[in-house]
Amino acid sequence: MKNQKLLKDSIETIKKLRAELHNDIDSSKREELDQIIKDLESYENRQILVNQILSLFGKALALIPILERVWDEFK
Repeated sequence: MKNQKLLKDSIETIKKLRAELHNDIDSSKREELDQIIKDLESYENRQILVNQILSLFGKALALIPILERVWDEFK
């Protein structure tokens, strides 16, 4: 039950992120965000581990331009 709340909150947050970044990211990154949202939505009303949610959420965060530049510095 707790994981479903985290899942729902994660989906909503990524949707807001996508809307906010719409003009700041290219279409391929928007498509990646859309796929991440679909992947998360596929787990609604199903069993999902926190690690799975965090993994997909992390992938979404990696698409934010400023965070992408920061992570590139550490590679």
